Amino acid sequence: MEAVIKLEERKERDEDFVREYVNNGGNATQAAIAVGVSPASASTVGYRLKSRLTKEIDTEQKAQLQGYASKAISQIQSLAEKAESENVRLKANADLLDRAGWKPVDKQEITGKNEIEDMSDEELQAQLDSYFEAEVQKRGMKLVQA
Repeated sequence: MEAVIKLEERKERDEDFVREYVNNGGNATQAAIAVGVSPASASTVGYRLKSRLTKEIDTEQKAQLQGYASKAISQIQSLAEKAESENVRLKANADLLDRAGWKPVDKQEITGKNEIEDMSDEELQAQLDSYFEAEVQKRGMKLVQA
């Protein structure tokens, strides 16, 4: 059984877990072992830590990726200008335009008739009664009149 740890130690362990989890590519079990959890319970504890620390993990991942953003943009620019493949140049240019705010807007309009709104109170009650009767039969129950 895991020993009770002080709040400061827990906070430090949580921070270490987040760092280990992000650095190892998202393996909660290995991150738990790295912060001192026994291998026998690392899978369960790692899962719980990952679930509880989701927001912190996202923040750490974004912080680590932030340093790569300018290099990635430079590489995309280089591909857009110098790639031998026309398809690669096209995709790199499209990516640059998307990131600059020139991405085409994707819209889908969904239209449909809402049959329930057009039903009378009697029709709605009949529909509910049929659903209820079907559910009662499905469960093998009997209706008793009171």
